[in-house]
Amino acid sequence: MNVLKKAFLAIALLVAANSASAIEVSFDFSVFSSGASIYPCNAGIKHKKAAAVVCYERTNPENSCNPSACEEGQSCDCVCSGTDGSYLMDFAEATYANWTDHNETYPSSTKATFAADQNKNFLFSNNVDANGKVSGNYFDKQLTTLNFNLGSELFGAEYYLDVCFRGPQIDYATAGIKTNWEAKAEATIQDLTGGYASYAAVAGLKVNSEIVCDYQVSGQPNALNFVPGSTVFAGNDSDSLITNASLGYSTAIATGGQNITGPGKSAPTFCRVRYTFSEATDLGGKDQFRPWKTQAAKVCTKTSIEEPTL
Repeated sequence: MNVLKKAFLAIALLVAANSASAIEVSFDFSVFSSGASIYPCNAGIKHKKAAAVVCYERTNPENSCNPSACEEGQSCDCVCSGTDGSYLMDFAEATYANWTDHNETYPSSTKATFAADQNKNFLFSNNVDANGKVSGNYFDKQLTTLNFNLGSELFGAEYYLDVCFRGPQIDYATAGIKTNWEAKAEATIQDLTGGYASYAAVAGLKVNSEIVCDYQVSGQPNALNFVPGSTVFAGNDSDSLITNASLGYSTAIATGGQNITGPGKSAPTFCRVRYTFSEATDLGGKDQFRPWKTQAAKVCTKTSIEEPTL
């Protein structure tokens, strides 16, 4: 027994000696996580007053005619457009909700309608929405549905879709991390009428797309979860993504892209991509008139803002 006790005592002393020479360190660190968000955030509509009255012969539509001819004893077989106010017959209807993050529950939507103007009329513009309420920070909103209803006599409407981008809140600029960003835009149109002329072809529809961004500045990070007002891009120049591309049977997809990296390889904080869809204003004669038979089309846009390899 004495031998066994001595053995246990020796082992205990050895363990104690090893423990006495141990060294350790404690260290903690922080992790900051913030991704990107992209979503449709605003819409608008415009229809400038026609430059002149458009007329054509009803029984010979390829010919133009003089609406005053009847008064002068000549043929009265003349169809003419009105002289004012046709833009009031075009309007947009949308539903929108507060912006939500990827992991947040989708909120309830609010419905709004707004008529075209001779200037651009947006759902959220200059801090006043379509219902006259001061809530114009469109970065705080997301569209859930959107329809454009065009009842003007003549083609010539323009309608707009804005897509908002929130860049990561990680401060790359102050850390001296160089980035490389690229924006891509795509638009397609699908005829829903069937058995009748395509709306896009009859209207001579074209699409343009442009992007404008605000960028990180070294030593000047935004406040946590800061969201800008609607005037954030007031002094910024836009870059073209899609330029005057025709939509219709002959053009399946209109696409375009642009490198949007900021000065010194800085990362974007916020961007707005605007799609402008324009009906033709130079068709002339009967072709400038909007057909009475209802036409319908579905427009699809695809917008990406990403950081490819440097």
